[in-house]
Amino acid sequence: MNAIPGNNAYPSCHGGLENLDQEYDYEVTEIEGAVPTDLKGTFFRNGPGRQRIGDTSYGHWFDGDGMISAFTFSEGRVHFKNRYVRTPKYLAETAAQSICFRGFGTQVPGGLRKNFLKMPANPANTSLIHHGGHLLALNEGGRPWALDPGSLETLGEFSYEGGLKPGQVFSAHGKIHTRSGDYINFGAGISGFGFKGPKPCLNIYRINPSGKLFKNKQVPLDAFPFCHDFALSDRYAIFFLGSIVFGNMLPVVLGARTISDQVIFDPSIAMRIIVLDLEDFSLVRSFETDPGAIIHFGNAFESGDELIVDGMFQDNFEANDTLKDVFNPEGRFGGGFYYRYYLNMATGAMRAEQVVPTESEFPTINPSYAGIRNRYTYTACSVDNGADSFFNGIAKVDFEGNAETLTLPPGYYGSEPVFAPTDTSKDEDDGYVLEVVYNGFDHVSELQIHRAKSLSDCVCRLRLPHHLPHQFHGLFSPQVF
Repeated sequence: MNAIPGNNAYPSCHGGLENLDQEYDYEVTEIEGAVPTDLKGTFFRNGPGRQRIGDTSYGHWFDGDGMISAFTFSEGRVHFKNRYVRTPKYLAETAAQSICFRGFGTQVPGGLRKNFLKMPANPANTSLIHHGGHLLALNEGGRPWALDPGSLETLGEFSYEGGLKPGQVFSAHGKIHTRSGDYINFGAGISGFGFKGPKPCLNIYRINPSGKLFKNKQVPLDAFPFCHDFALSDRYAIFFLGSIVFGNMLPVVLGARTISDQVIFDPSIAMRIIVLDLEDFSLVRSFETDPGAIIHFGNAFESGDELIVDGMFQDNFEANDTLKDVFNPEGRFGGGFYYRYYLNMATGAMRAEQVVPTESEFPTINPSYAGIRNRYTYTACSVDNGADSFFNGIAKVDFEGNAETLTLPPGYYGSEPVFAPTDTSKDEDDGYVLEVVYNGFDHVSELQIHRAKSLSDCVCRLRLPHHLPHQFHGLFSPQVF
């Protein structure tokens, strides 16, 4: 048990970063409460399943190999399975039991000779999308990887039949546009070369409901952004280009340093907001505000001339030090703070306000309200309960900033909360909040099912006989695979 420094009573979050090397496929039988009979579908999650290979730890949390887990609900029964994405990195390193590829913060042992001109591998470990008949594992450092949604078997790297051009990468945070059903995503790229070197851009993609990538446009930028997520309203795609920036990348190319080493927070750089028209991805307006960064966004919608955007604001990137050394017992995985931005598209005026004071991350909503006025947002929280080395609570925040916060017992650690509607859902919060919780005392995990109308009403706990390593993002599909 990893104890919290200065507190021997409670385990820290760090046991939840240990490998889960075994792949399971079984019906969950240890159940407290009753599985809701009006919950039908599949809850997928993605995240690093291992942070060590052989005797060596990876150099960054972002470099662990993607492991998909799936909880399938049907007629009051639940089936669990997990499976690693069979990327070249996973296959080679599993066979060798050693690091064979560079990562965001990981070097191949052997110095410059082993890392010179080697690009980081894609571990397919961040998020998922089920759209156009495809289940895809996503990581912004490469193309998607297609999976069979029933077996979780890896089908292969995915390019939308060549719609993704060679060298184009695909973000982990695309959004489904509610009105059209199209899937909008992006990737950082290079639009060419000039006197000052490569010209940075965003590649913006639009995929129709049948899975055809029919728009692929480059939007020029002044500098290479650390751009992990974006916001989507009915008419606009909104990108916050913040103060987390890439420094000199030559040492990375030469193999001397990692990308993580060269990413910094520069307080002299203002946060720039660009708003693109969804029809042709042209620039409609740009705004500039105080230095800062937003890693993850909640909802965005239009109200008259105003564009309203929710996001988790950070004024530093100190968390990267923890992410580079995940087994350090002194490390604390922090979040940002829930802010709302009001962008006036007619006048160019803008303002921002903090919605709740609680440290928060991983905002999610009922996805049927994406891009339109919603009332509720669900977040993972860090609450000072004597054991807050990782997210240890969830909150339901209404639009006025009133929050119902559920704090887990000390030594238990949560994850991104995901909303799942009932099979006859009518109201925005008519459904359940699904929360994977790690029990640091017993080194096991459980899926908690909370009634969305009242988070304190935990209707069911599905206890697993093993742990699930802390994961990043997930989705609920009403389909039973």
